[in-house]
Amino acid sequence: MKLRIMGTEAECARLAFLLRFGPADLEVLQVDGPYPNRGDSKQVRAYLEVRLHDVNPLVDRTFYSLVDREGRPVLVDAWGNVVEREEG
Repeated sequence: MKLRIMGTEAECARLAFLLRFGPADLEVLQVDGPYPNRGDSKQVRAYLEVRLHDVNPLVDRTFYSLVDREGRPVLVDAWGNVVEREEG
């Protein structure tokens, strides 16, 4: 999979670092860049080639348990949409 990230050079460097050394199931194979954006933009872009290990193709059944800013548990789907839990 190829990802394009865009932001300031510092933002792109930090995100590339976090992706490279963060999630255990994500392997960063290659980083290209940073390249200056067109025109007089202060932003850059970088391209990352990554591989996910043990990908579950059932995206409609893939959920992530996170916490919100107040520390309360929240359940989201693969796209970041909050999933309402049924009480019971």
